[in-house]
This record gives sequence, structure tokens and C-alpha cells, in this order.
Amino acid sequence: MIKKAGTGILAAALAFGTFGCSGGGEGGGGDWDPLDKNAETKLKVMYWSMEQFQREYGMLFQNEFPNVEIEVVSRQGIFNDTSKSREQIFNELVDKEQPDVLFLFEHEYESMARNGKLLDLDVPIKMGSYDMEGYNPAILSLLRNEGDGKLYGLSPFFTSEALFYNIDLFNKHNIELPRDSMTWDEVFELAKRFPTDGDEKSRIYGFTIDGFMPPLFSTLKIGAAQNLRVFNTEATEAQLNSDAWRKVFETIVGAVKSGAFYLPTEEEQNKQMRTLEDDRFVTGRSAMTFQPPHQVGALLNAKNSLKDVTPVNWGLVTAPVDPNNRTQSGSYDYSAVFAINSQSSNAKAAWEFIKYANSANYAQIRANSSNGELFSRTEFNRPQDERDMAAFFKLEPKAELRSEFKNLPEGLDWIVTELMARELTAVAHDKKTLDEAIQTMQEEAQTTLVSMKANQKK
Repeated sequence: MIKKAGTGILAAALAFGTFGCSGGGEGGGGDWDPLDKNAETKLKVMYWSMEQFQREYGMLFQNEFPNVEIEVVSRQGIFNDTSKSREQIFNELVDKEQPDVLFLFEHEYESMARNGKLLDLDVPIKMGSYDMEGYNPAILSLLRNEGDGKLYGLSPFFTSEALFYNIDLFNKHNIELPRDSMTWDEVFELAKRFPTDGDEKSRIYGFTIDGFMPPLFSTLKIGAAQNLRVFNTEATEAQLNSDAWRKVFETIVGAVKSGAFYLPTEEEQNKQMRTLEDDRFVTGRSAMTFQPPHQVGALLNAKNSLKDVTPVNWGLVTAPVDPNNRTQSGSYDYSAVFAINSQSSNAKAAWEFIKYANSANYAQIRANSSNGELFSRTEFNRPQDERDMAAFFKLEPKAELRSEFKNLPEGLDWIVTELMARELTAVAHDKKTLDEAIQTMQEEAQTTLVSMKANQKK
């Protein structure tokens, strides 16, 4: 526990604590006036560790609220006990420690919101006239959807994906540069225009997705971009044997067989350690890749550390879209959420911390040292390496951002993704026909759905 710590968000967070549950119940009523910055307060915050909290929030927050005592409830390693479910472990931690500020991930936030364990933040936002102008509407939409229309938490950061491209490779081969709102078909057709000659160590590819996950794990995202569902709306039948899914599979397999889309060998994919040199886009051997913001960090790190590699002259366009709806994207998700425990006796202080962590002031300060992370206050997503980051958030959010798997058994999406990747890899290597692969995908997806739903009922 730190008492009256020096400068920082930590102190600010602390400052929130001492004022009892001023918002009460569902966040209604009570005193939501700004906290007195000279007040000595206490606050219990859930986070990874005290050290990380102080580094990322504490020092800055304490500049605003210097007279604070704070305790961090660590969630580091809490799921090591495999004898209990993750939900049970998490709920036991909250029940035991009763933190004022909760640090939640997707399923935790939705479950706690719908079970009345979080305060509704719309009340203090309105009563205190908290400025939400410039806050990413996609993230607010996601948070409200999972709170049945109410806002129970805020996330300072969000994630998204974009299409990175190598400007010099496109110019060298006289191919027009990618543009915003392309479809996946258009991306792969562009990739096929690059040469496929040369040995494995020197040749380039039109499109790659390098990382720990096999690139064909993106198959589900490619289908989702066109609003395709793996299961019917009642979630009773798999529908991977549809004409629409077949077209997606044909497009992907065609791109791999053409040599435009690189499919790693099993040996390469099983590597335990991956370095910057393993990323073909970073090393200038790929014309395009589809990645989240961490790719920016990889490009900047390579510029400083890979002395034998020419830095990539890169650009960004938006994530591929549905050909029937080119203005919207489903490639949005929030990072962890800060919320107020409905049992908190320090709700006013907790709200003061959440306000600051999601404020323009905090984003502006953190933006000075950003390495590709995306702020929910989107005006502070500054250019990186003189490249505009707007491609990550310029498209409107789709009406339904969360995938169909949100209300299905946990882990089903992962199983389906692995199934797709395995079967399409077999087709690309001519070990199966596409018809055979689709039949296997359809049957295994259906069997898994029925089995997991039955176990869920038990």
C-alpha cells in the first residue's frame, strides 16, 4: 500500500476513495460533484500490479490528486488454479477484496454489467457534464451493447486492424497503391499482381500475415467482414456449406496457390521464438499485411535494430470491408475496461479516477510516448513515423460489432478457427478437395456446437 505517494495517476486514483458511495445503486442519485483535490482519500483499484499501475496511471493521476492512499488488488496470475472456472476465480477475488475500481476484460465486463455488479456511468457523466466528445463511437457502442444499452465502464484504449502496404514495392512493380474500403477479393487480386519468382530467401509476396497464429486463422475475420455467420441465427445449425462461404474459401485458397499469399511451413509455424527477421513485411519481402497497431511498433523497432534491412516505406489503409457496405467496419474492439463496483463505498472517488484515465488530458500526455497504441480519445492518435493512424478508426462501426460467438460456448470460436485453418491448408497443399474440406468443416462445426452446448447445460 502506498500512502500520499508523490506525483502521479496513482495518487489521483487514491484521491477518489474516501468519499462513500456517492452514486449508489445503479449509479442513480447522490453527489457526483468533482472530488476536492486536497481531500485525503482511499481507493482500492484492481490492476496487474502496484508497480505497473503507478507507471501507467498512478504517477500522472497523482499530479491531479496528491493526497491519496491507494491499494492495488492484483489480478496477475489469478487463473493459475485450473480446478475452478475463470469466472468462479474472478468472482471470488472480487467478493473477497471488494475493489472500488474494477479492471475488466470482455466476458467479465458483460457478466458483471448484466448481473447488477457495476454502477451505471451515464448518471455521473450527465450530472457532471463529463465531455465525451471525440470518444470513439465504436467503443461506446460495444460497451453499451454488452450492458443492455447502459454504459457501465470506459476503456482508455481500443484495438483495431488495418492493411499495411509497402509503398516502394508497389512503385517498383508499377502497381497502384491500396485504397481505403477495399474488399478482401480486391486485396487478394492486388496481391496476385506481384511477381512470384525467386528462391524462398529472396522472393517477395503480395500478402502475408506473420506471427504466432497461422495466417489462415484470419479466415473467420474475412467471412465476418461480409457479415457471414458460421451458425444460423438460432445457433442450432452450422452453415459453412453455403455458397457465400465457399466463395470466401475459394478466394483464400486461390491466393495461396497463386503464390501471392504466403502459407508458412509447419516447422516455421511451430517456432517457439519469433523475431523481427521472421516478419516478411518488416523485412521488405511482403507488399501487404493485415495487422493491429502493434505492427507499427515492430516497424519502428526494426528501423533502429535491423541494421542490414532497409527500413520499410509503409502506408496504411482501412481494414477490408463488405462489398455491399464500404463505409463501415467491424474491426473494432475495446481494451480492458475500468468500471465501478456496485458495492463500493468510494464510488465518487472511483469515478474521479475513471474520468481521468479516459480524459483528453491523460491521452494527450500518454500520446507523447505512444508506440502504436490506440486511444479511445481518437484525436490523440498521432502520426507514427510520419504516417497517419486514421485508417485504424476512420470507418464507421457496424451496428453489430461483437461476433456471433459472444453468446455461444466460450472457446467455440477458437475451435472453429482452427478447423478452418486446418482444412483450408489441406486444400492449398492438394491433400483434399475443397468439397471434402467444406464437408469436414460443416460436420465438425455442427458436432462441436451440439457437444459444447450440451456440456454448458450440465
